Amino acid sequence: MPNKQLLLLIACFLLGSSVFGQQGFLRGQVIDSKTDETLVGVTIFVPGTTQGTTTDLDGNYKLKLEPGVYTISVSYISYETQTFTDMHIKPGDESTLDVDLEEMTTELWEVVITAKARQNTDASLLLMQKKSASMIDGISSRAISRLGDSDAASALRRVTGVSVQAGKYIFVRGLGDRYTKITLNGADIPAMDPRKNTVQMDIFPSNVIENIIVRKTFTP
Repeated sequence: MPNKQLLLLIACFLLGSSVFGQQGFLRGQVIDSKTDETLVGVTIFVPGTTQGTTTDLDGNYKLKLEPGVYTISVSYISYETQTFTDMHIKPGDESTLDVDLEEMTTELWEVVITAKARQNTDASLLLMQKKSASMIDGISSRAISRLGDSDAASALRRVTGVSVQAGKYIFVRGLGDRYTKITLNGADIPAMDPRKNTVQMDIFPSNVIENIIVRKTFTP
């Protein structure tokens, strides 16, 4: 009885070895077509199945397959995927497939880059002063937020040469009320008080202000 079990065990082992020996292999190397450098981590697989492998540090791969005819795909990030059909895998034999991958290129008709200049910082305000043909001063929203002013009139107190009367009327040193003009985004703002030319600046909350520019000289 023990002899029969031993013979059965040997027969099963030989049968398993025979089945294993019938498998074939696909091996090769994947390189960059332009630089001839080996590519690491390239995926080599049979589409529609879970059979696949990746290249090692030297760009080499080895894929174990059952005998038959296969379609092999080679895929890598930023490279064109290549597909090879009619790859014959013979029992106990090795087939070779070396692949040169090309970088993926996309043709762009037009690239448009748009940007908006930030004018709510102290640096942008200094740049405006530097480029201005007339003498200007002002305060940015960053400075207003840092100082904690709640409205435009309170913020204008920080500007040199500007005084605020009654908590809302603005006067520039050296210029009378009749020469004071308030604009919002370039548009004139009429005064609500018929007796004064200046606008009540306390009606503008500081959280909607990007910057306040004060021109201290006569301008057209």
